[in-house]
Amino acid sequence: MRFSDIKLNNRIQFEVECDNSALRNVRGIVLAVGEASIILVTDFGELIEIFEDHMLSITSISMPKLVGDAMTELKNHFTEIYELELKLKELRDKEPMLKQNLFDANFLSKFNIHGAKNRLDKSIEQSLTTFYKDTVLYQVSFGSNPNDQIEIYIVVSNQIEYPNLDEDRDVDKIIRVHAPNEREIFEKYFPFASKPKELEKKVVHQGESIYNIQTHYQMNVDVTKENFLGVRQQIVKALMQLQK
Repeated sequence: MRFSDIKLNNRIQFEVECDNSALRNVRGIVLAVGEASIILVTDFGELIEIFEDHMLSITSISMPKLVGDAMTELKNHFTEIYELELKLKELRDKEPMLKQNLFDANFLSKFNIHGAKNRLDKSIEQSLTTFYKDTVLYQVSFGSNPNDQIEIYIVVSNQIEYPNLDEDRDVDKIIRVHAPNEREIFEKYFPFASKPKELEKKVVHQGESIYNIQTHYQMNVDVTKENFLGVRQQIVKALMQLQK
């Protein structure tokens, strides 16, 4: 019998290559079949996983009806547990989203632009606001202004090594050659925001002869109670595209 022939509920005996002598010959009923392993309810009442590359032989077997019925009942018991565990995992995975929905509802019931900025800080994952793309570092933060706008700040940093840097002589040259220019990229991925404004370019000493050459950008987005959730979704989508 081959691994590809194994089906759910098969009665099978395996000869297995393993250090545990008690598991070298295993009999039981197949509970689940995966791409490279099976889950077996053994005739000593345990659940074990056997990998295809550990199987030395596979033999279809029959069992006394009394034993087979008892093992089938145990298999059904394990199946029910497995299905309940899957359901419980699904419910637990859903819990963070439900909590975020509640936080959104509480905020929107008393919407204000400063709170919108704070809500973005709390609800957008840090992996989207600080990340590397190749060797370039992107750092995203948010602000607000009295015009009911969210301010999107993005600092783009390019790290270089430059021994014996002379601030009077070399800084302008380094900025001209190494400062990132992402304006067109931001226009592409943030079409819902104002055109990117370049705030400054500067050189930040990281340590020894290592320097970060930074370009600072700002974009603004009009935000209301009605469009806040949609704007946040657009920002998240833009940041995900930016990482690709």
